[in-house]
Amino acid sequence: MDKAKLILVFLLWSLYSLSGVKADHNNDSVIMIPTLTGMKPVGLGEVLADQAKAFVRDFNVSFYLFTHRNPQTPQVLGTNDTKSLKDSNFNPDFPTRFICHGWRANNKSELNILIRQNYLARGCFNVIVMDWSEAADDLNYILSSYRTEPAGKKLANFIKFLVKNAGLDTNNTYLIGHSLGAHVVGIAGKQLQEKKINTIFGLDAALPLFPYGADSKRLAIGDGQYVETIHTDGKIFGRLKPIGNASFYPNYGNNQPGCTGLFTTCSHKRSWMYFAESLEIPNEFFAYQCSSYFGIPFGFCVKTGQSAFMGGEPSNYGRNVAGIYYLPVHASYPYAVGV
Repeated sequence: MDKAKLILVFLLWSLYSLSGVKADHNNDSVIMIPTLTGMKPVGLGEVLADQAKAFVRDFNVSFYLFTHRNPQTPQVLGTNDTKSLKDSNFNPDFPTRFICHGWRANNKSELNILIRQNYLARGCFNVIVMDWSEAADDLNYILSSYRTEPAGKKLANFIKFLVKNAGLDTNNTYLIGHSLGAHVVGIAGKQLQEKKINTIFGLDAALPLFPYGADSKRLAIGDGQYVETIHTDGKIFGRLKPIGNASFYPNYGNNQPGCTGLFTTCSHKRSWMYFAESLEIPNEFFAYQCSSYFGIPFGFCVKTGQSAFMGGEPSNYGRNVAGIYYLPVHASYPYAVGV
């Protein structure tokens, strides 16, 4: 990088640091919270009041199993329900992939359908869709966000049940979560440290109400043997700062091509669309490793000469893929630009 570019990046970083953007959103007196129509400012007092309401009642979660023997009609499994497990098509010899939706979604949401179908099109898998919509499908985002921790613990308990009663191999298991679901799978991973999950994919992990410093309450490095994050709507609905072993930034992590409007969910959804495509068309999301995160907020990547492919099956675990990666994407499907 020449001297002029170095000076420009330094000035941009200085302005960014002084702009009032705080790393810990829980310390702000006013916090931007998602609504059905965009974002709205909410006072900290209201957030704390809703936080207390979030734990007034318990909620149920369901697990829907799909395999090559039942690719369209799920078999419903439950923690400690040994009969439903015994009667199911679950096969411990197959890789197991969990999919976890985010806010205002459920097991029938498009992301679950597309990712599940693309896995099963590749071969024999146990694909398990977690439905925590009793907690997530709430008009009040604050309530749903504070229920990610108990939801994650419920997922962990179900995985322990499968390990004990069905021979599930956590080293052959991935957790894939979008938005709030990314934090759900992260919490689950924290509960499974004795038998760590092989790979966790965080698809545009939710930003609002998840402070950068509170690793224990959100997805973080160490939750699985390998954590990969895909950032598509940074600083709006999703996080921009890296929280994985490898963090991928299509179009520098925000304002995805083909998406218009600052507070729409278009860019936020692209994370799972890109991931689903990476299963369908392998080794096409070619990404350049950047020397650091420093230039990402300003649309700049100092390339190291190393590269990797984003997403995919199997994951990048064991391939020495780590750090920050930038990649260009198309405005419409197929989104991958290729090599």
